[in-house]
Amino acid sequence: MRRGGGGDGLRLVTVREQAHQALTLLGVPAQPRLIAAVREAFFGGGLRGAQLTSLRRDEERSFASSPYGRPYYLCAALTDRLSPARGLLAVSTWPLEQRMVGPLSPRVHFLTCAVAVAERMTAGHGVDAGPDSGAARLLARMARNIPGGADLDIGPPDPARVIEAARAELAVHAERDTRDRAELAGRAAAQLGDRARLFGAATLSTIGDRAATGPPAI
Repeated sequence: MRRGGGGDGLRLVTVREQAHQALTLLGVPAQPRLIAAVREAFFGGGLRGAQLTSLRRDEERSFASSPYGRPYYLCAALTDRLSPARGLLAVSTWPLEQRMVGPLSPRVHFLTCAVAVAERMTAGHGVDAGPDSGAARLLARMARNIPGGADLDIGPPDPARVIEAARAELAVHAERDTRDRAELAGRAAAQLGDRARLFGAATLSTIGDRAATGPPAI
């Protein structure tokens, strides 16, 4: 996909830029498959989840060679072990607690993403929200996993209904999840150095991946 760039014509939008755009819309860590689906639904282009598989490692190598040399990095969500959460990408400029994953976070993240997708559809911004659009299909898949989010028929989802149902469930989980993630963020801030705060503490499964870039600062 291409976009306008100053006075020098069109330039290629990189994979990392496309992923950053989708993650910014969602506001929470997400799997490559969802990132690609959001990008396709709302911004166009042919981003594929497989293109994001090695992106975090590439970003870590870039950070290791020139710390904070970029305005943002696509980094890792961190688990309760302060290690990188498998398959979850986040944005380095987010607050640390926003990048942590507690016991309830997967469900909270899913509901938060559903709200973000539905709100983007209702906001317009040139988005094709027709019943056969990519945005409608994405929201339909999400709505089926939210109690009260989908109609009994097979028609396109009502974004307002999805938002209401998702927020109702979020009201049950969000406070506990926020406390859990704040506690984990406090641990991460106290125990990890700059690099590990973004990409996680090394475990037996990540030592091999990091051999080329040196040990993280912990």
